Amino acid sequence: HGQETVDKKELVELAVVSERAVGVNSGGMDQAASVFSQRGSALYVGFQPELSARTIEFPQTHTPLTFVIAQSFVAADKHVTAPVCYNLRVVECTLAARVLARICGLKDLPDDSSPLGFSLRSFHDSYFKKKGAVGDDVKDFRSQLDQLVHIVDNYLPQEEGYTREQISELIGTSVPELEKRYMTKFPVRADSFKLRQRAMHVFGEAVRVLQFMDLLQSPTPSDEKESEELLKSLGNLLNDTQESCRDIYECSCPELDELCQLARSAGAYGSRLTGAGWGGCSVHLVPQAKVEAVKKAWEDKYYKKRFPDMDAAKLQDAIVVSKPGSGSTLFQVAGRESL
Repeated sequence: HGQETVDKKELVELAVVSERAVGVNSGGMDQAASVFSQRGSALYVGFQPELSARTIEFPQTHTPLTFVIAQSFVAADKHVTAPVCYNLRVVECTLAARVLARICGLKDLPDDSSPLGFSLRSFHDSYFKKKGAVGDDVKDFRSQLDQLVHIVDNYLPQEEGYTREQISELIGTSVPELEKRYMTKFPVRADSFKLRQRAMHVFGEAVRVLQFMDLLQSPTPSDEKESEELLKSLGNLLNDTQESCRDIYECSCPELDELCQLARSAGAYGSRLTGAGWGGCSVHLVPQAKVEAVKKAWEDKYYKKRFPDMDAAKLQDAIVVSKPGSGSTLFQVAGRESL
């Protein structure tokens, strides 16, 4: 149609809208990574006030930094399981934001690009705007997140979750209105909603992202000891995320947990699930010298044990040794007449 360029931001937004059109309450992280990534760099993705992406180069370390991806072979069909997994988490996070806003005296939350119109980030921004403490400085942002964790701890105390009736009372609406507003566009199946845990995970994970970014931007290690300390610190953050995904957000599964534990025991610095969770892949930060040991641990104690009939080709595809690569690229094919 005569279009010679593709706007990357527009492409990401189109991908998000397409997933939501088929019933998946999708975010935009995976889509942004697939489009904006650059070789040798991490990607810091933001969604407020609009989609943005910033590359951050990985530091040069004495021990070469290697990521290894391991497939669990647990199917995570978001469309099928969405009402009790992916979409339910989106609803829980949205309701947590709404309840916290009400408790903290905020009249309304501004609409944002999240699936149900506002999010915990909406609450974050509105709360600190009311306090006159809005700022984009990373140090201020970290301090704000720490305060929000404290607020959740104080005002969402119920570990067992909140019923529809309890949530309706907290936000000042009826159960039918609650269900119509938050549980109709993307239906969910749940008797209680773990608002405390989901908010704790979201704010805690945001802190870990800032910590990881801060480590990547720290001075280049001057010797092997400093290099090892940096990689261990990065790995610990991956481990903390996996623990939070498993115990607080509850989006892991036994197979992913096992892959992570086996990798750590074989020498990985850190391991976590990747993607939406409930199956799929795991990602591991591994010293280059330990890659083969980690692979062998998986082959002997996971794949051969759980999938004894797996052939060599499928086993080879299950594990990918990777380094940060580039995202999508527009490749123009010359016409026959120009050849």
